[in-house]
Amino acid sequence: MPKKRTPNETWYKNIRPIIWKRDNGRCVNCGMKVSLKNSHIDHIVSGLKSDNKFRNLRTLCVRCHVLRLDINHRGMIQSAIRKNLIPADWRNFVWEE
Repeated sequence: MPKKRTPNETWYKNIRPIIWKRDNGRCVNCGMKVSLKNSHIDHIVSGLKSDNKFRNLRTLCVRCHVLRLDINHRGMIQSAIRKNLIPADWRNFVWEE
């Protein structure tokens, strides 16, 4: 049975602000200050094994989120290249824990 998604109201009004504040409004990978609106709250473990427990969530900037080594993030690559968020040689900048 597929997992149920957290309702948008709960995610945007409760979970995102808590994680962003916990991480001091900074990307936990590169340390860049990022607004709540522009932050990406990332699942450390993603996919079917994922959950929304706070220990599994972290704040990332858009660039670090796109460049994170996670097969579930591949759909973001082309859009990020078009928007000049990442370079065409993005593979040189991929990171993992």
